[in-house]
Amino acid sequence: MKKFRAYLIYIVLMPLSACQFTADLFWVDTKVYIFELPEIPHEWNDVLGSPAWRLEWLSEQGHISSMDVPLGVITTEVSLSIHQPGPILAWPYWPQLGITPHRTRPAGALLPLDVQQNRCRLTWMGGIEATLFYLLKTSPGNAKYDPDTFNWPRFRKLFSEKKLPLAVLADPWCVDWALVATKTRLSGFDSRRLVSQPTKPLFVTLPDVGPWVADSPFIPYLLEGRASEELKITLETTASVNTILSAHGIIAYSWDGIAYISGFHDP
Repeated sequence: MKKFRAYLIYIVLMPLSACQFTADLFWVDTKVYIFELPEIPHEWNDVLGSPAWRLEWLSEQGHISSMDVPLGVITTEVSLSIHQPGPILAWPYWPQLGITPHRTRPAGALLPLDVQQNRCRLTWMGGIEATLFYLLKTSPGNAKYDPDTFNWPRFRKLFSEKKLPLAVLADPWCVDWALVATKTRLSGFDSRRLVSQPTKPLFVTLPDVGPWVADSPFIPYLLEGRASEELKITLETTASVNTILSAHGIIAYSWDGIAYISGFHDP
């Protein structure tokens, strides 16, 4: 009789256990992270004003997820899977001027490396690291050079201990990070690849809708001519697209050409 009762208990409990096991398989553990947005360079603020932000990160399926942060917000919460290490990018943009995301270089951070408890401070140097992580993740090559196993503390020391060319230390965006990622996935990381991209001079006359600011937060130089006069300058172009911005529009340029994209306040 005792054996029969034990058997009945086993039959009753077994489906419950199976249901619990199935639920565990589909349960996704999430955590709310508080992200602190960085201050923008004062040159950007003087010319463009306060930005909104677009946060982007890789989902567990490898797709880019995003969230927009409105003007004036300096911290925001995002719910992410606790099993989701990787980059988070923060792109400033100016919807009030018609300037969309991806027109400047981003801020960023690496999860969980930059997380303390549940807080994460997004930085401009973190934008370099998050970009490299994403490029490594999406580049084909040897699995042992995956960004999840990349030595990020050692990478950071190259900058903190100033072991790189002066031009790279001044503005890390002068490096061709896509090329660095491609070669790293094929044969491993080599800091000697961290050099400035080749440049070609481009002589342009800017329309009188300035002043203009550069897209890098490290060297956000200001271009400003005299009132009611066109500004003649020389832009150093690369194979990558760079941008200068004004309250009336932007100019995107590279070796392949130059384009003026007007904003909401184009006269």
